[in-house]
Amino acid sequence: MAVVERGPNLGEQVYAFVRDRIVGGYYRPGQFINESELASQLAVSRTPVSNALIMLKERGLVEGRHGRLAVPRLAIKDVRDLYRCRVAFDGLATRLAAERAAARDLAALERDLSVWDGGDGESVDHTQALWVADLGFHARIYAMSDNHHLIRFAQIAADLVAVYRHSTIRRLRTESDAPAPRTAADVAGEHRRIYDALAARDADAAEHSARAHIENVIAHLDTLDIVDPVDDGEPRQPSTASSS
Repeated sequence: MAVVERGPNLGEQVYAFVRDRIVGGYYRPGQFINESELASQLAVSRTPVSNALIMLKERGLVEGRHGRLAVPRLAIKDVRDLYRCRVAFDGLATRLAAERAAARDLAALERDLSVWDGGDGESVDHTQALWVADLGFHARIYAMSDNHHLIRFAQIAADLVAVYRHSTIRRLRTESDAPAPRTAADVAGEHRRIYDALAARDADAAEHSARAHIENVIAHLDTLDIVDPVDDGEPRQPSTASSS
């Protein structure tokens, strides 16, 4: 039985518990969340669970379906629209970060970049390490912007991208004009250009590099489709890759 501490922030604890399980992949896209079972599991009344699910619905992490609540199955359009928002927000956050970049911030970004230099890029462990480093790199830039509205958006976006990542993906386009698959080296190079602009305190170049990076992600999405995941009725173990 999971345990949450009694206190004035009980609702926040329940919210964090369910949010972590959605983002970590324990609750999969399309899976229903039973309010009564969750309350019993946490040994709390249904009120804090209900309030937590309302907040999660407002953030897009659960949706109503047939009178029940479930983890959303995101279509490619949903993900593309999310990244289109990120083009603007990442560009602004990176511009602000360039104006405020401190040596300790740049050192932390350098550590995130170093993860891309090791491993084979294909093993499960290294792929998860790259995912964590990618989340950390972008979250750190948002933090450097010192704009709490942007930071809040970044967290919501990261959570929704995690739901997308737990969906089953298939490649759609195979035409000769389709963009080549993105590699870890491609992403690492784009991150390096963002870092170099930040280190130079070049706000224009930083914003341009950040926007180009997200636009490349969108171009890659156009080669993919999301299909309903196979549902065997059992939740998966949480993924460490998407919990940061």
